[in-house]
Amino acid sequence: MRLTRLLPARLRRRLRAAAPSRASHGPLPASSEFLHVIATRHGIGVFDEQWFAYRQLLLEHLTLASLDAQTRRDFVWYIAIDREMPPAARRRLDALAADRPWIHLAPTELKRDFVPDLVAWTREEARARGKGWALTTRLDDDDAVHRDLVGGLHERAAAYLTEGRAAPAVLAPTLGCNWVPSEAAGHRAYHHSPSIGLSLLEPAARALSVYRRNHSTLAQKLVPQGVSVRHLDGETMWWLYAHTGLSDQQREGSERMSKVADHPNAIAFDAESLAPFGITPEGLRLLRRTPEPEPHETLHLLNRRGLDVEQEIHDLREAVSRGGGGDAALREQIAKLHAERRRMHERLIR
Repeated sequence: MRLTRLLPARLRRRLRAAAPSRASHGPLPASSEFLHVIATRHGIGVFDEQWFAYRQLLLEHLTLASLDAQTRRDFVWYIAIDREMPPAARRRLDALAADRPWIHLAPTELKRDFVPDLVAWTREEARARGKGWALTTRLDDDDAVHRDLVGGLHERAAAYLTEGRAAPAVLAPTLGCNWVPSEAAGHRAYHHSPSIGLSLLEPAARALSVYRRNHSTLAQKLVPQGVSVRHLDGETMWWLYAHTGLSDQQREGSERMSKVADHPNAIAFDAESLAPFGITPEGLRLLRRTPEPEPHETLHLLNRRGLDVEQEIHDLREAVSRGGGGDAALREQIAKLHAERRRMHERLIR
């Protein structure tokens, strides 16, 4: 059964009625010294319509909802997508971006292209806007952030720059919550260098982005180079880390989700506790009532599947580039490898 048939019609109508007005999506006052780019990977290398149907449910009612709710909206949400993503998923994404000028959709060819594409775009955009610094922030496409996160990052970035420092700075919102959206339950969590909201402030002309290293080791790798680390402390839960069956961290037979929902210190999320993340009561109800799709096999480390094929494509691209682009045989090989890459990722859901 298609996932879209599982959504109650009355609930879909309520969600449309509860959507933020067009006027609320515009930019707020600009930061004077830095360009802020929140960067998200959305299904690069995935070609399964049903995977996207559920993933975009999470994207819209968690990630997008939390960014719509930000008290400061002086940022660009850079969403990297596969240039061959399924048409229905692309249409839905285009519709979400249509009245939000702060969303930038960035089609890319391969997973490995995400970071260099992001770096090149950030440097050029900062130059075009006359910004001397770039602030890049991590955000996955199924997670949510507190409505004050952007404001908190901007305050700390501005304070850092007033100190007259020339070195980059890592900004880490250390407190958040692990949760299972379908159960509306989870527990408070701490991470010194989280995958959500972790940010890197750098001179724009030399920016390499917060994705230059794994989130867990970013600060450890950069501190010896003179990089500063600033934590967003206090009691604010800055992020909601979603545990779902589609997560690429979910191993086959894993009890990861139940350990979160049934944690000894688990808390139940209601409309009041989720409001600071922009999550509406109807959005939460939809997430709880929509069954998670069943994968054919584990999606553990899906983000790393097919990297050997991508490497072959990359090497052939380089050969074509060196030859001036005229080698038809090499281009045919690339096309065959892309077809193989698609076959690996187009029937993920039962």
